[in-house]
Amino acid sequence: MSVQNEPIRPTWATREMPILASALRRSDAGESFPSLEEIRNEVGLDVPQMRAGLSALRDALPPYMEFTMHMAGPNVTHGFVTSIGERTRRELGSWPSSNALLEDIVLALEKEAETTVEPEAKSRIKSAADVVSGIARDVLVAALAARVGSI
Repeated sequence: MSVQNEPIRPTWATREMPILASALRRSDAGESFPSLEEIRNEVGLDVPQMRAGLSALRDALPPYMEFTMHMAGPNVTHGFVTSIGERTRRELGSWPSSNALLEDIVLALEKEAETTVEPEAKSRIKSAADVVSGIARDVLVAALAARVGSI
């Protein structure tokens, strides 16, 4: 089968996301310029797939991360990550998002309802959790998104 007849396969979960996760973990652990070759080895990609994944991450708007890459041959990906974008942090959950904040609020309300012994207070807290996770969710997500966007 020629390449032009092959179906388009999704690569986010098996290629781009593992590259991003490794780069973010390494950066957050204090590596100043995480090595692309070490990331490639960690995620288990061959060189052409690593290069394709890096290109996709760089070409996204806004880019997920910035890096320098030096073509050194067919068996290695020389280069390093120079910065991790906010988009990556949001995508991988290390940066606040309106949905994540709302989920935290709902979980806190549910936990409080479980530990509250006074029946009327327990009922009000459960109702608040229902409202926040139900009918008011879209309004709250929009309000949180406006606030999170200003962080």
